[in-house]
Amino acid sequence: MIRTILAGMLLMAAALLFTGQPAKAEWLCSANQCVWVNYDVNEPDYAVAWGPPIRPSCFWKQGVLGRWKMVCP
Repeated sequence: MIRTILAGMLLMAAALLFTGQPAKAEWLCSANQCVWVNYDVNEPDYAVAWGPPIRPSCFWKQGVLGRWKMVCP
C-alpha cells in the first residue's frame, strides 16, 4: 500500500515538473523584421529585452534610420 502511494506521488511530481515549465518562445529576426515564434531560436542581442508581443499579430520592423518599432496590424 505504501509503495502504491509513493509511486502515485512520484508520478504526480513528475507530471507537475514537466507541465509547469513554460514553452520557449523568442523573436526570430531577418535583416529588417522580427516575428514571435513559439520555439527556441538564436535571438539577436537587441531583441532579448523586447519581451513577448502585446497582440499575436504584432511584429518588430526596422525603419529607414535603423530604429526598430513595433507594428500591430
